[in-house]
Amino acid sequence: MGTSRGPLHHRLSTGLRRELGTISFSGPVASLACRTSLAAVLAVLAALWLHLENPVWAGITAFGIIQQDIAASVSRSIDRCLGTIVGAAVGYFGSHFVAQHLIFMLICTCSIIFGIYGQERSRHGYAVLLGAVTVILVMFGSMSNPDSALDVAVYRSLEIMVGVVVACFMDYVFGPTGPRVPPPPKPGIFTRPLDEGLLVIAITGGIAAAAIPIIWEGLQLPGLSQTPITAFVIMIGMRREPAWTAVNRLAGCVLGGGFGLLCMRIVDDDIVLWLTFMFIGLYVVAHIKHGKGDANYVGYQAGIAMIMAMVQGFAPSPDIMPAINRLVGIFGGIVVVLVAQALVMPLVARAMPYILGRTQSAPPARDA
Repeated sequence: MGTSRGPLHHRLSTGLRRELGTISFSGPVASLACRTSLAAVLAVLAALWLHLENPVWAGITAFGIIQQDIAASVSRSIDRCLGTIVGAAVGYFGSHFVAQHLIFMLICTCSIIFGIYGQERSRHGYAVLLGAVTVILVMFGSMSNPDSALDVAVYRSLEIMVGVVVACFMDYVFGPTGPRVPPPPKPGIFTRPLDEGLLVIAITGGIAAAAIPIIWEGLQLPGLSQTPITAFVIMIGMRREPAWTAVNRLAGCVLGGGFGLLCMRIVDDDIVLWLTFMFIGLYVVAHIKHGKGDANYVGYQAGIAMIMAMVQGFAPSPDIMPAINRLVGIFGGIVVVLVAQALVMPLVARAMPYILGRTQSAPPARDA
């Protein structure tokens, strides 16, 4: 499989070599990478100090929040907080229907449809995206223990808030200031005409993610929480280059997760060594992420996978199974999207005229 820029593996290796070759310890990108990696490590430590349930989310949030300047970081932080709070509330409400499978799956499907469609149409698309992700995290997290839904919703919100506060503090102290550049205008979620091509992708993603619990429980596979998130992310990139998005996500997870697992075997229970390895690894992948090259998404995914592999509780742990389970879930999400793209999307496209209440309609234009 390839693109107009060449085979994916060649494009990936070329992009990574270019980004790794530009890594330095001075300059704007180096400063940005340093703030990002330090914010992620400090967010993890803050979450551990507060005894939050899953400190990994604080680190992931801080890693994703840091932008070029304070204004951009604050804007992203506000969207993330709003999306998380609303998503946690909806997810908690939806978790009450965990025993009523049809309603449960319907809420998941609608949340993902709204997230995929709204993130591209709304000026606050990042908030819409994070809201939908949080709904899925809370609802899927409550499947094994419905009574834990409130704890999952509250702790997930607190963990993300910790990451936001630490990231904003880092940017306030060390980040450059600059005028806020307004985002490009977007038509709005409910503005007509509807984007039929995007709606086809959103409905396909909703159906695929709703089917994941049935597949995973039937096959007794690990990593359930990561599978719908992976499917969600790839479906978002469907209009651009879905195969490239999938390859980047998989490559980032393998590289970051592999480095994290190797470090965990070395550090054992040495906290200082653990923090040192985490900072160094995150600095490298943050440099790739902020380099804005062709493979920058690899850096973002590698950072997430690295944090997931290295933050497994309230102390360093050599147990690699939690990280392996997460990686299995991520790979499963990629497979689900490939199947949905081949089997479900054509059916949704054919049904779109009926969904929109038309008996005759030209098929939506395919995006390049």
